[in-house]
Amino acid sequence: MELDVRTLMVVFTVNVFAVSLALPAIMGWRVGPAARQAVLSTLLQAGGWFFLVLSTFWRQQWQDQVCSVLAMAGMSASLVLLWRSIGLWTGRPQRAWPMWTLTVLMTLGYGIGFDSYPWRVGLANSVLGLQMLAIVVAVSRLSPATGWRWRALIGLCMGATATVTFWRGILGAFFTASYPFLTAPHPVNKFAALVSNLSLVLTTVAILMAYREEAERELHAQAITDDLTRLLNRRAWTERAEAQLADARRYGHPLVVVMLDIDHFKHVNDAHGHAKGDHALQLLARLLREELRGGDLAGRYGGEEFCVILTHTREGQALSFDQRLRHCLRLQSEQELGFLLEYSAGLAAQGPNDQSLDDLLRRADAALYEAKRAGRGQVVLAPRSTVEASATAVPA
Repeated sequence: MELDVRTLMVVFTVNVFAVSLALPAIMGWRVGPAARQAVLSTLLQAGGWFFLVLSTFWRQQWQDQVCSVLAMAGMSASLVLLWRSIGLWTGRPQRAWPMWTLTVLMTLGYGIGFDSYPWRVGLANSVLGLQMLAIVVAVSRLSPATGWRWRALIGLCMGATATVTFWRGILGAFFTASYPFLTAPHPVNKFAALVSNLSLVLTTVAILMAYREEAERELHAQAITDDLTRLLNRRAWTERAEAQLADARRYGHPLVVVMLDIDHFKHVNDAHGHAKGDHALQLLARLLREELRGGDLAGRYGGEEFCVILTHTREGQALSFDQRLRHCLRLQSEQELGFLLEYSAGLAAQGPNDQSLDDLLRRADAALYEAKRAGRGQVVLAPRSTVEASATAVPA
């Protein structure tokens, strides 16, 4: 059976349009930036192929030039957006201006040199092939946050399509007699149409796999994160804190648990409104994130109470942490809230009698209670063992 190249191009164009409409229908409209750019990429690709098919009806006329330029711009832009979406999905976003610059220069060069068939075919296919290889490089980078299956699919599709694209560019630029126009019945055109259709299917599957992976990550993040403060919620903090404590016991690292409670929080809500109260919680949470190191953990334990684990930390270092946090909170609360926000804190350093996280939390909570009873706005060190007489208040 003889395959007509233009018919294959029309079939492919229809397929791309179908995919560009199906993707948002499957994923929904409330998606992240990576998924949005992937959907927009398919729309631009569909538009590019539509104008390319249209150009074949006006060979050597001004309509041919206009449609061909729009086709090349759409195809190149679609590759840039797919490249950007991969960077976002893998957590390795790259600066896009070199790719966009390549798109603009290729489009301008293609339009200006349109009358030279070898020039325009060689230029367009070379740039498109390079952009496809950039996508192959993007999915080839190690990314522990993402799965390898969808990246392998995209890499395979882009690698195969880039090979065919370079092949067409070489034929058009240097062997024009055997490849005189786009719909010429050359084997490379038929092979390219088949590869494009297969790549479209596999790339669509890969995009859906990447989106599902992203959605699962977001659901997991929502399950372990406090909505208001964006810190770990109580259950997630407890699970991770237990793991941190086990490591500290295994390797003999010092560790401190801090319990913080905003002073007079009910008065803040009553006097300034619940919106200000929420802002106060968010402010303290933000300052905690800024002060913590890589291995430390902060979570909202409930209401206006927060828990922190400071790893590889002794009591003196924990007191320094408290002083820095307290100083920042005093400055920022005056500026952002319009009133002074204070907290009380209890510190409990891991000791030989602490058999579990609950033991540390009980001591830190008892120290916090002492700080509240002593007048609030201060930090109290919990005694290391039950033989020590009482907690020690430290002026803030």
